[in-house]
Amino acid sequence: MSFLTISHLEKSFGVTRVVKNFNLDVEKGEFISLLGPSGCGKTTVLRMVAGFETPSAGNITIEGREVSSLRPNQRNIGMVFQAYALFPNLTVAQNVGFGLRVKGVPAREIAARVEEMLALIGLPELGDRYPFQLSGGQQQRVALARALAPKPQVLLLDEPLSALDAKVRVSLRNEIRAIQRELGITTIFVTHDQEEALSMSDRIVVMHQGVAEQVGTPFEIYNTPATRFVAGFVGTLNTLDAKVLDPSIGRVKLGGNEMTLGRAIPPGEALLGLRPEMLRLGAHPGEAALTGTITELDFLGSVIRLRIDLGGQPLAVDLFNTTRQAPPKVGETVSLALNPSDALVIGG
Repeated sequence: MSFLTISHLEKSFGVTRVVKNFNLDVEKGEFISLLGPSGCGKTTVLRMVAGFETPSAGNITIEGREVSSLRPNQRNIGMVFQAYALFPNLTVAQNVGFGLRVKGVPAREIAARVEEMLALIGLPELGDRYPFQLSGGQQQRVALARALAPKPQVLLLDEPLSALDAKVRVSLRNEIRAIQRELGITTIFVTHDQEEALSMSDRIVVMHQGVAEQVGTPFEIYNTPATRFVAGFVGTLNTLDAKVLDPSIGRVKLGGNEMTLGRAIPPGEALLGLRPEMLRLGAHPGEAALTGTITELDFLGSVIRLRIDLGGQPLAVDLFNTTRQAPPKVGETVSLALNPSDALVIGG
């Protein structure tokens, strides 16, 4: 039995269904990300798990205990919000110990737990400060410590990094993941940032229009997207219309190019997905060959992105920047090679 089970969860506001038949089994200590664009229902799912929203249908169980009808303070769940939500009139130490005081924990135990939490988040000397005296990253660390202090069964994180600048976001996401692993706490993390989800998660739930489009590891979500939406939302993906010449072996035509995927595909028309990093310049034995004309070149530091016209269809190709070889020029006709097994046939 999974540690946290969400079964056939639904939520409607009036006639609008914002979450539709959502199902998820979460193992103890697992880090799950709900990933999707704004309005896809991911935060609503999180709020139902927390108890801030009542499901229109479905069940939520934690360690076999049904909690769907319980109030938030009856669920033993810690939550970190996007906007920190610290009490401005309380010190850092008082904020961290707030939940423990509400539960009536003795003052000596609260002090010990607060000291432990401040050490865990790397702010042991800042207990006497007030929130306005802290940076955004420090405030979010305090919010995390406050959520963890009562030793919740499940930790919920609602886009906790979105208000921070890029460098602080990367640093703090690594810290959150390290703390989560150290404590072994079951965690659900809501984000619209695919890089956050891919780098932090054990598994990702990609949501779209209230539906869980795909659940899988970061490797599975990125490399084998199950639907057209997942393929287009996660990472950069070239999508190319192809005519199927021989469905039994996956022989297709892309503009003036032909290639064989080496596996059976449906007849008729196909939508192929190619990641920019899967393509290489030049001919390589045993790989499929494509020919196109460079229309743009973007220098992105470690990566050079080429925009190529492939028989009327645009194609992005990523090359590693190297001082040993100058990149090709705009207007140049180039050959491209790819492993046919890397080409995705996208449906859904």
